[in-house]
Amino acid sequence: MEPPSKSSASLFDVYLRLRPSFHPNAERFMDVEELESGLPKHITIKPPASDQRKRAVEKFAFTSVFQEDAKQIDLFEGTGVVPLIEGVLGPENKEGRDGLLATLGVTGSGKSHTILGSKSQRGLTQMTLDVLFQSTGSQLVHPSCINAVFPSIAAADVSEAQLFPAAVYLDNIYGDGQSERGGYNSRAQTPMMERSSFLSAPGGSRRNIPRPSALPQSPSVQDFVVEADQTAEYALVVSMYEVYNDRIFDLLTASMSTNKIGTYKRRALLFKSTEQSPDRKVVAGLRKVVCSNLDEALMVLETGLLERRVAGTGSNAVSSRSHGFFCVEVKKRNRVQKGPWSSSTLTIVDLAGSERARNAKTAGATLAEAGKINESLMYLGQCMQMQSDNQEGSKNIVPFRQCKLTELLFSNSFPNASNHHSHHHRNPQKAIMIVTADPMGDFNATSQILRYSALAREVTIPRIPSVTSTILSGAVLQNGPKHHGNSSGRSSPTALHEELEHAQQEVARLNEELDVISLQLQEETSRRQNAEHSWHAATSNLETLEAEIREQCFAEMEERIEAERRRWKGAWDEENDRQDEHIDRKIEILARGINVYEDETSGAGEGDGAPADDRFEGLERENQMLKRKLDDLEREKLSRSPSKKMRVLKSKKWEVDSGENLSP
Repeated sequence: MEPPSKSSASLFDVYLRLRPSFHPNAERFMDVEELESGLPKHITIKPPASDQRKRAVEKFAFTSVFQEDAKQIDLFEGTGVVPLIEGVLGPENKEGRDGLLATLGVTGSGKSHTILGSKSQRGLTQMTLDVLFQSTGSQLVHPSCINAVFPSIAAADVSEAQLFPAAVYLDNIYGDGQSERGGYNSRAQTPMMERSSFLSAPGGSRRNIPRPSALPQSPSVQDFVVEADQTAEYALVVSMYEVYNDRIFDLLTASMSTNKIGTYKRRALLFKSTEQSPDRKVVAGLRKVVCSNLDEALMVLETGLLERRVAGTGSNAVSSRSHGFFCVEVKKRNRVQKGPWSSSTLTIVDLAGSERARNAKTAGATLAEAGKINESLMYLGQCMQMQSDNQEGSKNIVPFRQCKLTELLFSNSFPNASNHHSHHHRNPQKAIMIVTADPMGDFNATSQILRYSALAREVTIPRIPSVTSTILSGAVLQNGPKHHGNSSGRSSPTALHEELEHAQQEVARLNEELDVISLQLQEETSRRQNAEHSWHAATSNLETLEAEIREQCFAEMEERIEAERRRWKGAWDEENDRQDEHIDRKIEILARGINVYEDETSGAGEGDGAPADDRFEGLERENQMLKRKLDDLEREKLSRSPSKKMRVLKSKKWEVDSGENLSP
């Protein structure tokens, strides 16, 4: 099986790199078919003996296969990165062609090492930058002329970006921050500041400055010099962004803003057409840096990498949680005529790795990130599978608008078909995909990546069919031939196995979704139980507090009522005492006005009885008159007192005493 020839509908050249495995007891499931000369192109995967499911042995074809002993320089030379750089620089008197270099693979398979390198080796990104600056060395805009050229570069930018010279940008981050006015917006230019000298100022940085001399210098790319257009002058503009949870965030803006105000809330950017780019989408609002040499570009790269989202999982200690994009725009114009700047972009993408939630042991925000990563990679696989079908003669439309990742990767891969009246023709971009795999790693995840990334696939050795394949075979025979049926009306074994593989892929995808949903359900259930417990505790506390408040209010009210009762009782007793004293004084005054006369001749004889009877009658009348006066006084007292109770004890005593005194 030979890989299909590249056609105009092809999106990627796909290369496979095998990582040296660090699992000594694991079983190898991948074999490379060696060639007599040149790099191998085919691999065969066999399910491990521990796999109980009945699976077919599959054979995959790639542009080239790099085995475990391949070095970084071998990939740089063998994957077509140099022709990619040639296309971006552009031939003489012609506009350059956009280029795309991306890595794809399971988490921990070596993608970031391939694209960004390690502490001892450079990655493809650093080597590509080195070749770009070597090739354009004498034709780059000189730093001393940057003030004069910078406004025209900013005006030629179509993405509504904020442009900075590298020295000004780095000074804002690591220096004293006094070069804030050095930024340019493509819509309104401002006067340029003088070049900052922070690189030579010792000990004045607010953060640790990335030292280019401390970065790895090998492998060397001195022998890879691309011939540039000798009639042109160049300017290299660097930008960085990431796709995190299907949203685009600028990696250079976060660094600069965090350093100035201490905290920064990232704002998502839009991938859209702008006024100066109506027929081609761009990421609008990026912060871009014009670099004059390799050291400045490496410092900008290291600064952006500090802001990228990473986290530790069960599969990888430092796992990328976003898809990272590093863009180098090559600005070009005629050196003599000083015409408008044309632009072509080389985009280097470090895709986040696919992972299974069960193996990675992710939860919470990390689990949501993994779901978005797997979803975007699934859409990427669909687009690449559609590419493979188109190479075989199909006319399917690649559905690249399903998510931000595929839209960014594929929207500029086709000639402009939406604007037929445009006089400006732009060539579709050239793309390279490097797939990384561990031949002794996770068989299920690796085989799924290979199925939709390989240029061609063939089931070479069918195994004993399982119950599932038997059912699928019966269903195909009953329904009659469809896409894969032969002239006799019976389905071929290859078609049956393809149906089986599609079913297995769907089952695997549903199992992954089920795992994610189960973990989310557990988390939501735990949060709901915690919320209910907190609600019950709060309700109990409120009830206790209400009872305490009621008791306090009742006790306070009782105290106030008792105090008021005592006050009224005292006032009542005081009023009664005053009334008694008043009556006593009146009775005393009345008693003083009564004179009692005794008859000295009483009892002298019966002849004297008539005068005594007269006096007695007079006294009775006087006594009756006094009684009436006393009744009037008592009625007067009752009319003035607030109570209806009559206190007549002393008056009765006076009546008794008067009667005794008046009686004969």
